[in-house]
Amino acid sequence: MHTDIERKKQTIAVVGLGLIGASLALALKDTYRIIGCARSRETEAYALSHGIVDEICPVRDMRGADCVIACTPLWVLRQTVQEVYDAVGDTAIITDVGSVKELLKGLPGRLVGGHPMAGTEHSGIEACKRHLFENATYCVVPYENSREKDVVFVENLARCVKAEPLRISAEEHDRAAAVYSHMPHLAAYALSQTAIDGDVSVAGSGFMDTTRIAGSDPAFWTEVCKLNRENVLRATRAYIGELNGLCDLLQNESYPELCARLTMAQQKRKALAASRTAAAELTLFVDVKDEVGSIGGVVSLLIRSGVNIGNMRILNSREGVGGALLLEFATQKDVQAAKKALSDARYTIG
Repeated sequence: MHTDIERKKQTIAVVGLGLIGASLALALKDTYRIIGCARSRETEAYALSHGIVDEICPVRDMRGADCVIACTPLWVLRQTVQEVYDAVGDTAIITDVGSVKELLKGLPGRLVGGHPMAGTEHSGIEACKRHLFENATYCVVPYENSREKDVVFVENLARCVKAEPLRISAEEHDRAAAVYSHMPHLAAYALSQTAIDGDVSVAGSGFMDTTRIAGSDPAFWTEVCKLNRENVLRATRAYIGELNGLCDLLQNESYPELCARLTMAQQKRKALAASRTAAAELTLFVDVKDEVGSIGGVVSLLIRSGVNIGNMRILNSREGVGGALLLEFATQKDVQAAKKALSDARYTIG
């Protein structure tokens, strides 16, 4: 039996409780009543016991929810959305989190596409994070049958999880995603396949940073490439063309031209970084000594100070004299608390 407070809350249903679905449920739970379901009973039990959802509810019983978010894998997403529509009809907004948006064209119902541009190389409900979407772009995709008020509702959901909504067409989304997400994963896999052979002891932070996303699920990315094939082909061929151009300059010993080409790319990268200042503001660089326990000391200090560290990496950019510890945080509150704790302990922060 639900309390009066629960009755006043709108209900969001989440179908699929993996990394993205569970993270959305957590991020929305303070504002909405969350019901959900997953393919496995173990996942559903975990969601209940860890407070990720308020209630487990099969899709067939989701009529009455204000909005249903389909978070199932791409290869069953269209089927999931159709199943949700069969259950709720036009009584609820239906949205999704899929990374290919033309996939859902032509489906009935109050459908609004969604794609939060966030995630990690990890998967599953145990990897979920309440702050996963903070400062991320959240693509909101109207279809022909989308109602304006429903599009606005999904945009407000994005704001609720502290993401930045971007209204975009399905075609524009899939072209952009191919360039900024899908093709770079292929590039990371290719680089790993090309370079990881023999003695890998000299593999530094640059290589590890560049290939990090090659730790993602190959089956998932195969399906992404299949469903966004033409756009991924176009983006990958453009990338190969750029690599071939660099090879030609190197082959011809055209070093001034090579430097100019690299400089142009550097300037584009700097411009992109400048446009992502919100994310940059959640990052700190801490100088650490090259000695046993130095990183543990930083982590212990921040834990004692009640700071939640979202992610960290070691940048060994200064050979022989230690390096920088890159710390990423979920909120500005954590950044400020970390700065104070580290400054008081006389660490150098960059």
